[in-house]
Amino acid sequence: MKVSILGAGNVATQLALVLKKAGHQIIQIYNRSDDAGKELAKTVAASFTSDLKTLTGADIYIVAVKDDAIAEIAAGFEIGDKIVAHTSGTKTKNLLENSSSNFGIFYPLQTLTKSAKVDFKNVPLLIEGNNDKTSEKLEELAQSISQKVYQIDEQQRQWVHVAAVFANNFTNHLFTISESILNEHGMKLDILKPLIFRFIESLEKHSPAEIQTGPAARKDFQIIEKHVQLLGNDARLQNIYLILTDSIISSNSAK
Repeated sequence: MKVSILGAGNVATQLALVLKKAGHQIIQIYNRSDDAGKELAKTVAASFTSDLKTLTGADIYIVAVKDDAIAEIAAGFEIGDKIVAHTSGTKTKNLLENSSSNFGIFYPLQTLTKSAKVDFKNVPLLIEGNNDKTSEKLEELAQSISQKVYQIDEQQRQWVHVAAVFANNFTNHLFTISESILNEHGMKLDILKPLIFRFIESLEKHSPAEIQTGPAARKDFQIIEKHVQLLGNDARLQNIYLILTDSIISSNSAK
């Protein structure tokens, strides 16, 4: 297919690279910043424009910009019946309804950076269209780069995004806290990595609820109290520990 990418950030860069590798032709790269846009355009052998009104010639236009910029971008161009889709996990597809009669979502459920190599075959792509034709075309494009393509509605996508924040962003923050605690006491995160990796491996065969362990799961209140005492000099960490402990105890009690 002929594809134009609007944006030159992390998601835009990775999509442009993988789509070109899959055999699609990247027609244009649009970006407000000339430097980043021209660099990406050169990499994927596309033309560059910083003028939305000059976008033309593609079958599908992918708006891969920050969520807050989607509406402004969409208001700046109109492409008739060509397909336009944005990559947000939370914003409605209807932000694009004035740009085209065929619009939708092309959301990669993965943390993406410009420099990191990504195996897109294993990246879930969440697809939604305002009509069957658009959905089918976006799914066809998605299946050319990923083996994990899902047709889901707007509410489902938003809930997936919330779940992803818990699973990825919050978990990574907890790893950051763990590393800080260890560093403060003369150790490194390496000591926990085998535990972390074993846990991730377990998710291949088990539900997270099935492999929940620790003092909260066992209702070992003596150990919990000891941990709270150890964290006594940091009220913030105490609160995080107690909130998560209470959540685990409540979840297990509900079974």
